[in-house]
Amino acid sequence: MEEKHKFTQPIINSIKTLLKGEVKFVENRNNWSVGIFVKWDKKRIQIALKSRKNNLKTEFTSCSLTDANFLSFVTRTDAFNFSGKKSKFSELILKSSATQSLMNSLKASIKLDGRNFIFKGEIQKKDNSSLSNIFILNEMIMDEIDILNNEKD
Repeated sequence: MEEKHKFTQPIINSIKTLLKGEVKFVENRNNWSVGIFVKWDKKRIQIALKSRKNNLKTEFTSCSLTDANFLSFVTRTDAFNFSGKKSKFSELILKSSATQSLMNSLKASIKLDGRNFIFKGEIQKKDNSSLSNIFILNEMIMDEIDILNNEKD
C-alpha cells in the first residue's frame, strides 16, 4: 500500500497547522456515503469512519468486533470480542484480511448497524502511512460488502 489515499494529504496538512484539532467531512463513493471524523492531539489521531450503504438489499444485522485488551495481554496474541448476531456480512468482517489489518489500530472497533459499517480507531500522530492505509482498507471492505450484497441468495 505504497500510494497515499486522497483523503490523507488534507488531513496531514491540517495536523501540521494545528497542534490539536478535528476535521469532519462526507464523501460519496459507489453507492456509499462515508462520513469521516478525525481528531488529534499531541500524540494520537482518533479516526471514525461511518460508511453508509445506500442501496443495501437488507439492513446489516447489528454486530461489533472490538479488541480484547485483557485477553491479548494475557495470551500475548491478538484477540477480539465479537458481539451481536451472525450474518453473511458479519462472517465477511470476521474473515476479511482487511479487517485484521484495521484491527491492528489502537482501540480499534468495527460495527455493523442498520445500513452502516463503522470503524473507530487510533494511530500515532506521525504515522501518515497508517492513516492512508485505514482509508484504503475501509474501501476494500466496502468493495467486499458490495460483492456480497450483489450475490444471489
